[in-house]
Amino acid sequence: MHLKSRRVFRPITLLCLAILAFGLVSSAIAQDAAAPAAAPVAAPAAAAGGEKKEKTAFAMLWDVASTPPYVFFLLIGCSIFTFTLIPERFMYYRKAGGNADEMVLKIKQAGTLSDALTAIEHAPGVAGTVIRAALTASRDGYTPEQVEQLVQGTVTKELISMEKFLPQLDSMVTLCPLIGLLGTTVGMIRSFSIIAAIGMSDPTKLAGGISEALINTASGLAVAIPALFAYNYFTGKKEAILMDMERGLSEIMVILKQSAEG
Repeated sequence: MHLKSRRVFRPITLLCLAILAFGLVSSAIAQDAAAPAAAPVAAPAAAAGGEKKEKTAFAMLWDVASTPPYVFFLLIGCSIFTFTLIPERFMYYRKAGGNADEMVLKIKQAGTLSDALTAIEHAPGVAGTVIRAALTASRDGYTPEQVEQLVQGTVTKELISMEKFLPQLDSMVTLCPLIGLLGTTVGMIRSFSIIAAIGMSDPTKLAGGISEALINTASGLAVAIPALFAYNYFTGKKEAILMDMERGLSEIMVILKQSAEG
């Protein structure tokens, strides 16, 4: 129940942050658009001084990145970490999948345990590994109860492999927006401090400062949204693989118990 509530809470949190960012950007744009009407006297001065150069995207990113507390560099590190985990986990779950029903059918058609092991020798995925461990233990003379206990070790090992890096990916979902929001908050504090010192003679400075500060929030969301999608996808794949493995293992244990009784 706790895990489900966390899954629901994360998208809501990200949505709230996105709405907050959109509202701040809209406010900044509105102030920027209202500046010429509010200060018509400044137009001749601007014309006399020449056109005001707009910052390029790279220059704006560099200004944000080089400003303490250097949140943008931290977000770059988080993005590299996140987008390294996603392909690694994708390739793992692609190999971990299997078809337990097909393996059970081959085992039923086999005459002996040795034939059954030969039939599923190259069966892929977690289900193949666990079922081979059960058949090997039974072939070595263990009772069905002992086989069930021995297989639990293999199941635990595979479960650890399936959950590898998922907590870290889950952390990126929550951590990156918070880091971005920290950078935005610090940037806005700095912008309003400047306005408090020089007044509102040039509202474009406030709009420019806010737009630069919001880059951190946008960057955090850009990392967290793919991480959230990937985390939910991998969690679903893990549960599907576990269900397939448990279903196949249950049928195998029934077959082994019937063979032992017969």
